[in-house]
Amino acid sequence: MKRAVFLLAIIFVISSLFSGCTEDDGKGHVFAYDITSNPGSLDPQCAADDESYLLIGCIFEGLVKCDNKGNLLAAGAESWEVSEDGLTYTFKLRDDRYWTDVNGYSKKCTAKDYVYGFTRLFLPETRAQAAEKFYCIQNAEELHKGKSDAGRLGVTAKDDNTLIIKLARPEPMFLYMLTLPAAMPCCEDYFDKAQGKYGLSAEATPSNGAFYLDDWYYDPWSHEDNHLVLRVNKKYSEKTEVCPYGINFFIVPEEEVVTDFEAETTKCLAASGETAQTLSKEGHQYDEFKTSAYGLIMNTKNAALKNDFLRYALMFAAETEDIDLPYGYSKAEAAVAPSFFCGGKNYREYAGDVLTAKTDPIRAQAAYQQAIKQIDGSLLSKLSVIAVEGRDDEIISAVQTVTQSWQKNLELYCGISFLSQEEYDKAISTGNFTIALTKLDGEYNRPDSVLDAFAKGGEYTYSEMGEEYTELILQSRLADTAESLGSSKKAEEMLLSDGRFIPLAYCSKYFFYSKGCENIMYDPLTGGIDFSSALFKD
Repeated sequence: MKRAVFLLAIIFVISSLFSGCTEDDGKGHVFAYDITSNPGSLDPQCAADDESYLLIGCIFEGLVKCDNKGNLLAAGAESWEVSEDGLTYTFKLRDDRYWTDVNGYSKKCTAKDYVYGFTRLFLPETRAQAAEKFYCIQNAEELHKGKSDAGRLGVTAKDDNTLIIKLARPEPMFLYMLTLPAAMPCCEDYFDKAQGKYGLSAEATPSNGAFYLDDWYYDPWSHEDNHLVLRVNKKYSEKTEVCPYGINFFIVPEEEVVTDFEAETTKCLAASGETAQTLSKEGHQYDEFKTSAYGLIMNTKNAALKNDFLRYALMFAAETEDIDLPYGYSKAEAAVAPSFFCGGKNYREYAGDVLTAKTDPIRAQAAYQQAIKQIDGSLLSKLSVIAVEGRDDEIISAVQTVTQSWQKNLELYCGISFLSQEEYDKAISTGNFTIALTKLDGEYNRPDSVLDAFAKGGEYTYSEMGEEYTELILQSRLADTAESLGSSKKAEEMLLSDGRFIPLAYCSKYFFYSKGCENIMYDPLTGGIDFSSALFKD
């Protein structure tokens, strides 16, 4: 009841304020969106959960931003230059960005705010989880480990509108890293006045972005009226148009999310699996994003799987054509999912949909016969696939199809065991596995961010490729669009032909929206939603 009254009040206020607007321009609407957890903190340097990231993306603005095709766009910085050695980044900031909050705070956002944001990121007392990602910044690691003072950090303000960032080593993905919440600015004066409550309430959360936090109410013992209310930042919208009047984020039990969308209490919804299937059958509008590739990775430092012939045997014996997939999954024959772009170009359209070898029992058996001549037979009986309980349940039948095909074509038995996420992560990091079902995601909307997991120093240390592969990944980051796409394709072909990764399925995310909604930009990789240009034409 409280929530219904709250909504009616908002509708009344907005209709009064915008009574002069044309009926069909779609501007001035207050969008509603459900989240299932209370944000832990809206302090960008400390945030660690998806709900916090979603809200921070609406409230704060960093130097640059990324669209849903992987293109870098100007944001708080209107332009930037990079030195020839890739170590110095000079940003020219916009002169029309201001801090505001629910109490009418007003102060210009300057280069000093970015300096203080990065300083806080590396101060040990901040305990920022993302700090290590930015160790490429000069003296960042030393500051974070208490071995240096803040004055030596390679982030300085030349003047109010000029920010200079110096790196200790080249980092081709640095501009993409600046789109992360941890790289957002922080107003030192506001932070000090918050007295330890920064980002924990509407009264202690500033904004330099499209919206500010007008109200934040959360009662952990009640589900009646938990919400965060965002309203347009008028100073921001004076120079950069913000179409909605605001956004109401409601914190509700998971089972209410779909109910609210079907009742049109909320106008959009991110979903997957059975939920997405139900909504699609009901005829709701949606966009589909194939963002992850499930597959099997081989521990190539394992005494058996470091043998090339054994991996080739497993690759050619895997009958992936016959796998049965539930709704939201589609057959994969490559490592990079179809929703990844590079320079505005779809990577899969460039590289092709099929890069894997076809099932060939004869070649599989030939390779296997060579392998068993070189491998201790007792090692083959120890092969097993690990998967994550809860995360991988829907896709496990595909793994069973593959292991059964190995048994049929090679007379090789391979079991499957489920681990908790914590146990799985430990096994991957320590090499305590032989074969693992993995889910390849990218941190950024670029194919090399997916393929990088198998490069030296990447996530899959025990399945890493060699120097040539790693060099291709580096080239894909340094080169222009055409060369970058080509380098990524060569790396992906090398990975798949090696038998180190056997792709099984692409996993889809769906973004549903009500009739009349336009320009709501959903980022399937981060879960972020940009409402700033959103329209609703009733």
